[in-house]
Amino acid sequence: MANLETATGVAYDGLFAGPEKEVFTKNVTIKSGENIVRGALLSVDANGKVIATPAASGDDPAGVAVYVAAEDVNASAADKVGTVFTSGYFNREALTASTGDTVNGHEEELRSVGIYLSSEK
Repeated sequence: MANLETATGVAYDGLFAGPEKEVFTKNVTIKSGENIVRGALLSVDANGKVIATPAASGDDPAGVAVYVAAEDVNASAADKVGTVFTSGYFNREALTASTGDTVNGHEEELRSVGIYLSSEK
């Protein structure tokens, strides 16, 4: 009996800006209540769980971005394990930040952990 599989194609999402920097990944625990999309900037909370990088509000500074989401992870109901990029060369226009925040505002802190940004424009 033969197995039959249909492939619908591959789409390039433009997340990577080039091969100049090695890409490393790791699995992390995404905090319950988070719904992460591929390319989102991520931070680590006080309990060591990964969250979407919070935007600055009032006197509270923005969270420190340390990862880029490698996949969509819906942890709305409970903590889930997801894969993140810990280094690489990324297209800033393909990354996402929380509402009220910008990707460019996190460029320096991302660079300090080995994540570099560029533009395809």
